[in-house]
Amino acid sequence: MILSRQSILTLACAGALLAPLAAPAAAADYPTQTVTVVVPFSPGGGTDLLGRLIAQDLQKRLGQTFVVENRPGAAGTTGAAAVSRSAPDGYRLLMAATGALAPSPTAASASYDVKAQFSPVALAAAPPYLLVVNADFPANSVEELIVRAKDKPESVAFASSGTGAASHLAALLFEAKTGTKLLHVPYKGVGPAITDVVSGQVTAMFAPPPAALPHVKAGRLKVLGVTSAARSELFPDYPTVAEAGVPGYEAVGWFGLFGPAGMDPAIVDRLNKEVIALLGTPEMKTQLANMGAVPNTMSPAAFATFIDEDTTKWAQLMRAAGIELK
Repeated sequence: MILSRQSILTLACAGALLAPLAAPAAAADYPTQTVTVVVPFSPGGGTDLLGRLIAQDLQKRLGQTFVVENRPGAAGTTGAAAVSRSAPDGYRLLMAATGALAPSPTAASASYDVKAQFSPVALAAAPPYLLVVNADFPANSVEELIVRAKDKPESVAFASSGTGAASHLAALLFEAKTGTKLLHVPYKGVGPAITDVVSGQVTAMFAPPPAALPHVKAGRLKVLGVTSAARSELFPDYPTVAEAGVPGYEAVGWFGLFGPAGMDPAIVDRLNKEVIALLGTPEMKTQLANMGAVPNTMSPAAFATFIDEDTTKWAQLMRAAGIELK
């Protein structure tokens, strides 16, 4: 059959009109196959726990299988880079935390750029850390800790769960704002780090509340401050580090869901709404409270702004400290 010029133009126009309808239809059908949620840390940590809870709930809400894949390495950047190279179809997502994305501008091994290669989907929580010291350490306040650290540089050792991890970044910010020089002792995870603070092998740590509080209640650790800008509703009796002697100090962790850059905005919006609905349930609020966190929800656009400001802050700090991930 030979088409006339007019017929060809008619078909072309019809195709142009139908094309915009294809994307919403695809978004409405999403997901039609298994979705993989990459957790760039080992099983058992806070990011892994939250990623699995979100994956399980999305599976129920969207009627499709969601599986969690742990891809640890380089403070979370290995798994994050893998997702950044995936197709932006919504079938490979990233459950990330502060350290997985924040150091990328200075990391020698990072093969992605946060702003250019990720679609922020949903923030789940932004919990603070607790500045804790061994129970036998003479300092009982942030100000006393600063005095001791200034009197003898590097005499106060602090533990972290790894170079570039959130616990390390919080200490770097503390050093920068107080003019102190602490001795960094990195570990492979929160567990062994907090164990050595409890035993007195290391003096201090900016620790996740779930890891620190059992030892605080047992009298093995002392809390000097909370790293949020305002007092935490979960720990109202503890002063913030800012009000305890370091004005302007704030270092919160965060947990959030991402996809590769270029994801259909309709799919991003749908996932965002489902995660927000989950975070409003009593069960999820209880799980977050056990992690020392409360729900912290944002639109995808607001989350993108939050991530941009956060990664810029930590990248500048790491650059100033001359730290690169290997």
